[in-house]
Amino acid sequence: MSFLPPKEPTTSLVHPKFQNLKEGMSLDHFSDDVITNYIYTKHREDDRIKIDIDSCILLVESIIITADRITDSVSRVIEGRIAFSGDAYAASLNLPLCTLHRISTELGCKAEGIEKAHETTMEILNILTTYPWEAKAILSLAAFAMDYGDLWHLNHYFKTDPLAKTLATIKQVPELKKHLDTPKYRQVFLSPKCLIYGCMEAIKYMKEIKDFSKYDMKEITELSSAIRQIPLFTYWVIHIIVAARTEISSCLTRTRGQSQKYLNELTEKISSILSILKTHLQVIRQQQEEINLYKWLVDHIDNFPTELHLVVSKLLEGKNEATPFIDGTTKRKVNIENALRRKKVVLVISGLNISEEDIKALHLVYDELGREDKYKIVWIPIINPNEPYEENRRRYEYVISKMPWYIVQFTTKIAGWRFLEENWQLRDDPLVVVLDSTSKVEFTNAIHLIRVWGSEVVPFSNRKIDILLEKTWPESTILKFTDHPRLHNWINQEKNIIFYGGKDPNWIQQFEEKVTDIKTDPWIRSKGITFEIVRIIRDDDPKLMSRFWITQWGYFIVKSQIKGSSASETTEDILRLISYENENGWGILAVGSEPVLVGRGNLILAVLQDFNKWKQILNIKSFPDSFRDYFNELALKTHQCDRVVLPGFSGWIPMVVNCPECPRFMDTGISFKCCHGQTRI
Repeated sequence: MSFLPPKEPTTSLVHPKFQNLKEGMSLDHFSDDVITNYIYTKHREDDRIKIDIDSCILLVESIIITADRITDSVSRVIEGRIAFSGDAYAASLNLPLCTLHRISTELGCKAEGIEKAHETTMEILNILTTYPWEAKAILSLAAFAMDYGDLWHLNHYFKTDPLAKTLATIKQVPELKKHLDTPKYRQVFLSPKCLIYGCMEAIKYMKEIKDFSKYDMKEITELSSAIRQIPLFTYWVIHIIVAARTEISSCLTRTRGQSQKYLNELTEKISSILSILKTHLQVIRQQQEEINLYKWLVDHIDNFPTELHLVVSKLLEGKNEATPFIDGTTKRKVNIENALRRKKVVLVISGLNISEEDIKALHLVYDELGREDKYKIVWIPIINPNEPYEENRRRYEYVISKMPWYIVQFTTKIAGWRFLEENWQLRDDPLVVVLDSTSKVEFTNAIHLIRVWGSEVVPFSNRKIDILLEKTWPESTILKFTDHPRLHNWINQEKNIIFYGGKDPNWIQQFEEKVTDIKTDPWIRSKGITFEIVRIIRDDDPKLMSRFWITQWGYFIVKSQIKGSSASETTEDILRLISYENENGWGILAVGSEPVLVGRGNLILAVLQDFNKWKQILNIKSFPDSFRDYFNELALKTHQCDRVVLPGFSGWIPMVVNCPECPRFMDTGISFKCCHGQTRI
């Protein structure tokens, strides 16, 4: 099918104030946005048209480079370039010859200047309407190469072949030879950075970008932006080819060529295009490497037995052999393969803001692991590249001074970042993952185990966790936060104990005063009924308070993960306590370490204040049962929504949580937080 190109563009691509200028017009007067919109109207790609662009590139490059080598005067300019043989493309290449001739006709004997080059470029785009964008560019360059190669082929046989001499004379080839050493000619041809070689490189880059289109643009996010620019770059490549062919015609006919200003602008234009394409390709290749690495990690961690050092190296740097560790004890560098040979590994992945409490807990684990030397701990720092280098470095050096285990050297880039986020769910909080010697994951949420039980979690196994979970949750998460001298005796004697705490000193004071009143009540003393109170943490120690609540969360997450996220008596009780973190007060009634109820401060205090209303029940029921019955009676008369804010823990977290007060699932919402660019983890 043939297309009849319009003589003039239907839309002006030049600002109206410059339309009447003939001299001194600049490329800046051409709007990229208008050019892009206009050339899209001339593009109707036909999927039935197939062009072997790779072979065409090889062919055109071979013609141009071989033509440049013909003359002695250019041999030093192209030193080291390889001339391609025809064997690589001759068998399969089938170019549209008639289309090439039409393009060649459009290229020939045009007047100099920007406007004529633009007009000719649009005529060529009309000829190539149905071809893909990168095909438009390479076919235009192929048409140019046919003429360019023909001229120098005739020159090559000028002295030995009468026919070549005659044809060369007709085509004025001897005139062309006079311009070989001029700066303008070398700006357009011959030089490695000339316009024509720049067009060739741009076409290669555009083809490579299009080759990446087989990937999902959601994964290679740079691809969409790069592909959108190809039509505009195709226009400019053809525009430059037109200008270059006009320069040859001017040399052959001894007429005025392109202005130096115009050629300089074209040189700047192709340099800018190449820079943009290189940047796109660099990012695309990087994103592709990240995708390939992510797939490799998914395939090899857990699914296929793989040497541990290889997985760790790939995770860190995407290579088979990453930068050596630092031995935290000796401060010497240690080869990763030697460090992890026949070992299991505890990967500690965190930001530079890892807490002193977490480091202390890891010390306990490190000491316990050292007894048998089956495990090695490795700290992988997540360093925010947006923060000042000196500040990051200072903090890094401080943290590693506290660590005797293996340490990953200072870096702001972790190659397997996507795997850490998507598969191991790395968030704000430190992540501790345990791998065996074949890279099988033994536990992905070990930070919570360590915070709750410390060195007792060694060895990391589900059997060990089951044993730890057989303890009551106050025994695991509450008792360690009090130093009451008689507590362990009371627990062994299974005494009635109310553990209490809160943020409001007034509530604490009222609670303690009311307890004193009840314990000194003659009636209760005559019955021999006793109970003890134990205060948990104090509000004047915010670090200890924070660790207390993190420990409660840790137990809840481990219990939910191992035993399932559905409600159970234990998870209800501890979640109820967690929901009281910001309450004025709270209390836990227990017999020994066995919890009976968990309540918010206002209800606990109300039960104590109403002691005279329910104390008669103590004649038939125990103190814990009587307290609980009246507490439940009051709870039915009040209504208060429970709210639980899950911190940014890494690893598995429950997505569905039962309300600790009723059998319903708690509603989930969305919260937003901004740290103003100060930290990512």
